[in-house]
Amino acid sequence: MTLRLLTNLAELSQADNANDFSITPLKSPSRIGEWLALLKGMKQHDMALINCAAPELIKVSFVRWLLFGRCAQIVSLDTVLPIPKTNTLKQRLKLAVVRWLFKQPTLFNEYFRRTEGYTQHYGIPAEKFSYVPFKVNGLEMIQKIESTDQGYIFCGGNTRRDFTSLIEASKHIDYPVRIVTMGDGEITKHGSVLSTKNLPKNVEIVRHDGELKSFLEHIAGASLVVLPVLKGNISATGISVYLSSMALGKCVIISSGPAVDDVIPTDAAITVPPEDIAALTSAIKTTLDDQDLREKTAAAGKAYALSLGGEKNLYTNVINQLKELNSTTAE
Repeated sequence: MTLRLLTNLAELSQADNANDFSITPLKSPSRIGEWLALLKGMKQHDMALINCAAPELIKVSFVRWLLFGRCAQIVSLDTVLPIPKTNTLKQRLKLAVVRWLFKQPTLFNEYFRRTEGYTQHYGIPAEKFSYVPFKVNGLEMIQKIESTDQGYIFCGGNTRRDFTSLIEASKHIDYPVRIVTMGDGEITKHGSVLSTKNLPKNVEIVRHDGELKSFLEHIAGASLVVLPVLKGNISATGISVYLSSMALGKCVIISSGPAVDDVIPTDAAITVPPEDIAALTSAIKTTLDDQDLREKTAAAGKAYALSLGGEKNLYTNVINQLKELNSTTAE
């Protein structure tokens, strides 16, 4: 029997086993007619898979509550949640509503294992979580890019990057540092701040347009990849960039946190405490001075990243899990 799936993840059609599902695109409702269509769609489908979109997850959960649960099961994939603000009555009431609606999904699939922050702040039971390994973005492109050593440290990405600690560490490192990120307007929305005042002479800022190939080429020329991340994350940050870097054969230094702890094999990356300038500086110096350490870490990281595969592998795994879930709940 073909399962009927309502989802905002059109890429599922790339999976090897996509024919096991009838996939219908999910449209986020805003007008009355769109809400009525969602109500109808939830009744006509077996599952609703919501990818990386907390507002859509909240809307679909509300619809399921309206229908007394007599409709599609809800499965979340990569829902990214911040630590909620509770300073005002309005913020506390909003959080209470979200916690109530998050009782509706059957399963929360995440690309990290440390989900205690979600349980603490959003009341999601630990047994509702399932770990799904992420993918290497642009794997086919990466396999065509030559990895070289052009003599610089690469740091890149947009979300909750601790550029400040890296810039401070760079003052004590006699090595070029290239920071590749988007404009201030974009990175601010993702919780990052990059001050260009009083930059050390060895730090270069490259404002990037987000195009994948050129971003990967910046990584491919690096001697070392350093990805410092801010404290206070309850979701994964930096996975895409560190997996791309590993797949390109680079040694990676990254801050510990949900994206790293109990996810990356201990020999596949060098981890440092978040926002610890002294530890970051020491790790960079040690790694630059120890070629054997760089090469061994890079080799282990590359093996790990390539073992995860690309998009098709991820989406095939997701569909297999949905099939298993549907079989279990149907018993």
